[in-house]
Amino acid sequence: MMDSKFRVWKNLISTLVSVVIACILLSGSGCEKKVSKTHSTSAKLSFAVDVVTMANSPIYIAEAKGFWKDENLNVEIKPFVSGRLALDALVGKSVTAATVVDISTVLAAYQGHNPRIVATFVTSEKHVNMLARRDRGISKPEDLKGKKIAVSPGTSAEFVMNLFLERAGISRSDVSVVALNPPEIAAAISRGDVDAAFAWQPHIYNAQQALGSNYVVVNSEGIYNHPFSVVVMAESIPNYKEDIKKLILGLIQAEKFIKENRSEAIQIVAKRIDVDPKIVEALWDNYVFEVSLDPSLPQSLKREGKWVKKAGVVKEDAKEPDYQALVYRGLLPASK
Repeated sequence: MMDSKFRVWKNLISTLVSVVIACILLSGSGCEKKVSKTHSTSAKLSFAVDVVTMANSPIYIAEAKGFWKDENLNVEIKPFVSGRLALDALVGKSVTAATVVDISTVLAAYQGHNPRIVATFVTSEKHVNMLARRDRGISKPEDLKGKKIAVSPGTSAEFVMNLFLERAGISRSDVSVVALNPPEIAAAISRGDVDAAFAWQPHIYNAQQALGSNYVVVNSEGIYNHPFSVVVMAESIPNYKEDIKKLILGLIQAEKFIKENRSEAIQIVAKRIDVDPKIVEALWDNYVFEVSLDPSLPQSLKREGKWVKKAGVVKEDAKEPDYQALVYRGLLPASK
């Protein structure tokens, strides 16, 4: 009886040992795959994003359609109301990447930080606009002299405002500039607190609706092609290189989706920024959705760097950044 039980246990143990040995020998086969699948984890990357603007549409779409998950990347979007605040989070090291406009990148470099533009995913000549009240005698930029103008300081809107004033032959001292946060601008101009404003969409559109027909809009077409970019800090690239590549790949997938699924893309964006889809539809063609790094980008950064000095946004003796170094091309796919 004891011999019989002993033989049963001996055979059972022998079978288990054989299974374990087979799994070890068949590395890369079913046994290993089941284990690796059970314990696989995605890389995590924190991403500061201005979630008010539709310019960041590729980001909303990559998030909604799971394009980053396809790359085994868990992107945690940190919401902000402007790119400038997103950049503050980046330089403060509370996020790994941020959506930032070029002028904010220049300002950060002047402040001694090391931002790097790794990809531009949207450009627009109609994102930042001049909006003015007709009842204040304004029909063109030349009429801004002596007027009260609202703008968010240190942003691309202020940069565009200065370009408009220069072209119109108006000195900054010839206007009264009122510093407001972007969401406050529509209300201020509709109340009549200011005569004109420089802001981006959808704030301009919202103000237009409040003003009825009592407005004039002049976009920055031919003056400024507004780029929206993914920016990281130079010191984070060695540790997050592969994750940043995956972040860009997700945006490339979003670019493709936008081109092939216009209607669905508009619905996704409208829901994400809580705006009527009709508004998003009306503004959609103002943007070019394409992941790239324009060879002329360093020259554009240099132009903005000269402006921030001239305008007194940075100290006159501030060291000028290396504009070529601000653009990092090593993470964009070769096909791009």
